[in-house]
Amino acid sequence: MSMNERFHQWIFNSFSVTAEGLGLLRIISSLFILFFLIPGQGTGHFAYLADIPSDFFAPPPGPLMLLDGFPSVAVFQFLHTLLLFALFAMLLGYRTKLASIAAGLSILLLQGFVFSVGKVNHEIVVALVPFLMAFSNWGAVFSLDSIRRGHDSRVESWPVTLLALFVGFMMFTAGFPKILGGWLDPSTQAAQGHLLNQFFVRERQAFLAGYMVQFDSVIFWELLDWATVIFEIGFLVAVINSRWFRYFVVFAVLFHFSTMMTLNIAFLPNFLAYAVFLNWDKIYQTNLEKYRRFTGKRGDRSKKRSLITLAVFTALLFLILHWLSSMNFVLVESDLTLHEAVILIFALLVVIWIGAMKLINRRNEE
Repeated sequence: MSMNERFHQWIFNSFSVTAEGLGLLRIISSLFILFFLIPGQGTGHFAYLADIPSDFFAPPPGPLMLLDGFPSVAVFQFLHTLLLFALFAMLLGYRTKLASIAAGLSILLLQGFVFSVGKVNHEIVVALVPFLMAFSNWGAVFSLDSIRRGHDSRVESWPVTLLALFVGFMMFTAGFPKILGGWLDPSTQAAQGHLLNQFFVRERQAFLAGYMVQFDSVIFWELLDWATVIFEIGFLVAVINSRWFRYFVVFAVLFHFSTMMTLNIAFLPNFLAYAVFLNWDKIYQTNLEKYRRFTGKRGDRSKKRSLITLAVFTALLFLILHWLSSMNFVLVESDLTLHEAVILIFALLVVIWIGAMKLINRRNEE
């Protein structure tokens, strides 16, 4: 097989997708962004940015560097409104490709302004998911587009491969500076130092942070330094094989959960990208079977009704979780929010369940 054929095989056949699975992914992703991942936390934050003097305007590399300062509140309100309309259009599947691209670009611009006053967080995946998946035709089914005459129902898997490459590169850019920064130096324990900084300076002391601060084992912390670097660097290598990459996604969920429990950092935006690599067709089929068994209904209508039921149920859960999180009655002394903790715990349970099912199936095959 030639190099060109191998590349074609990798980018177009690494991940298998179906129209139904992508349709469900589109709906859940739209709801997830709407409730939890909109940059800036609303127009109030953007009004604050508009009042900052231009001397403090330090945008990350990109087109925002062409500006001399922060725009007016009206510009922020326009971008925020455009994002909301784009996300709702993406949710309903109306002009899905255009809506997804508009959502991705709006998020990217808003993030750029938010990060123009200080630390740049790794939240670009929130923009990348709708932007890249726009080209997968994830509005092929369960959408307003699907009832239009002449609508193309073909789906593409290469955007999923490209997203995997971006995620791998993002993790690599987090791991490589750690090597240059001395994380592999056996005379220092960088992870432990990071924990102490988070605990005493930033006062992130929820969950297991207090216990881990007292855990003083040089071997443990040094092994953790090496494991962190190898994991983050290896993510980019794992992109060449879809099975390897999914294993690394599983490790990423475990890694971020442990980070939340010790450092009180959630990395919630990453989970939007990780979710893309779930078997959404199987999730759709399982939901359909349970709906048919519960209602006794069959036929094509049950497909749409089962998905609408799941979407409404998910939206209600997200709404309740968002409201409870906004009440701020738990994790009061932490930067973490209730919805971050709940979502990461849920992701951990999903990973455990998937692993258990694979073990059971493997034993049954033997």
